Amino acid sequence: MAFVDVDKLKAINDSQGHAAGDRTLREVAHALRSSLRVYDLVIRYGGDEFVCAISGLTMPAAMNRLARVNVELGRGVHQRSVTVGLAQLQQDDSVDSLVARADTALYESRL
Repeated sequence: MAFVDVDKLKAINDSQGHAAGDRTLREVAHALRSSLRVYDLVIRYGGDEFVCAISGLTMPAAMNRLARVNVELGRGVHQRSVTVGLAQLQQDDSVDSLVARADTALYESRL
């Protein structure tokens, strides 16, 4: 499970308007879809967050795929980026506990 946060979306909305923020969200969604496999699930989770269900990959392989998102976003005119936290499904996980661990991993990756 990947928890993906769009970096500085509030600042984009505040300085360039909500249309620019919406465009950024579409760019991130496109980068996620093009960097992951067609059967990996990409869901907009909150205002500036996405959750991605990625199966059958090791944690390093999943992180490599998600690193492609920042490469693609960095090529654009506005050079956007995301921060990612990963969590691996454990036997007793619920969806909520898995997402919560991925969210915690995102905050740890920012440190």
